[in-house]
Amino acid sequence: MKLKYVSLFVIGLSTIFIAQAQTNKSDSAQVAKTLHELLHICRSVNFADPNTTKLGTFYKAAPYIVYRGDDKTRAWKTMSDYTKEYEKKGVDDICERINRTANQDSAGYKIINYRTEKESEGTWHVLMVSYKRKGVEKTAAFAFLRIGNKFGLGDID
Repeated sequence: MKLKYVSLFVIGLSTIFIAQAQTNKSDSAQVAKTLHELLHICRSVNFADPNTTKLGTFYKAAPYIVYRGDDKTRAWKTMSDYTKEYEKKGVDDICERINRTANQDSAGYKIINYRTEKESEGTWHVLMVSYKRKGVEKTAAFAFLRIGNKFGLGDID
């Protein structure tokens, strides 16, 4: 009888670890896809798009960037709103920073590591990215938070 319970416990524990591993694999793929899309948006501004003139250069990036402002009801919980001047400036700053890092060299970037870290804002999904800047190998950490059913960039180190 004890062997039966031990076997059930081991099976249950194994199931939990397998489910967690599959979640991590799925999350890492979704985070990598989000990073790729955001880098493309920041790199490929369409100045013929009337919304670029009307709203601003990096308006398409706002739904990919976590709001980090003073409003505690929204900070780290929602994506940026490009129609608000403070948030627009934040999005533009992040895109310009992205364009100085992983978008700097035409050779592109390479994801070299994925990890998660639990912090007060939630679980951070961190991609370590290598890229070249003026021919010199550099690295940067792009940290994402899950907001609803998608990931948003919250920080670059």
